[in-house]
Amino acid sequence: MYLWFETIALRSPGYALMVALGLLAAGVVFRMFPIETPDKQGFVLFPAVVGLLIGAKLPVIISYGWNDAIMNMGKSLLGGLMGAYIAVRLAKQLRGIPWVGGGDAYVLPISIAVALGRVGCLFNGCCMGKNGFPAPVLEIGFHLTMFGLVLFWRQRRILAGSWFPLYMLSYCIFRFCVEFIRTEPHVFAGLTAYHWLSLLGIMLFTMELRYRRRRDKETGYEQRPME
Repeated sequence: MYLWFETIALRSPGYALMVALGLLAAGVVFRMFPIETPDKQGFVLFPAVVGLLIGAKLPVIISYGWNDAIMNMGKSLLGGLMGAYIAVRLAKQLRGIPWVGGGDAYVLPISIAVALGRVGCLFNGCCMGKNGFPAPVLEIGFHLTMFGLVLFWRQRRILAGSWFPLYMLSYCIFRFCVEFIRTEPHVFAGLTAYHWLSLLGIMLFTMELRYRRRRDKETGYEQRPME
């Protein structure tokens, strides 16, 4: 019943166009809703890029093996986000840079960029679920919902300093559930690489959220006015 999505799917340049619009929207949103955090100057760009590139490829290679087609095209959003987070977290830890509110400034740009990028997936006919189910539609709904929720939190200074781990924890839970209707190969115990990556993310971001909430209360960061 969902095969018509694949039948009308528009191939590139529809995908490339939506990805470009997503990146443009992310830049606009980043400038519209700036967030000053104590560690902003300590953001480590190089580890973030390295972690993003490695994380985006690793679960794809685990799922499909090492070949030219995968190396040229296959990318994982969840893996990239987690790779960037882990790399920056470790880099800041090694350099003794504080991590108060780290990542919060990027939640709104990331969520709007991903929502538009997933529209590109529909155009490209990729990332579909079983029997042609339009799984990207679920992702679009999730990221737009998180965009609205975090914007609401921002306006009322709710949970400031914890938006990034909350966003990622929610996304990992969402992806774990959605993986059951996707067509990725099972790699271990009847679960896909993205199931296992989601479980790892749930563990990591639960710990990160607990750490953030405790530290933000100690520093009083949540009570500071939004700049």
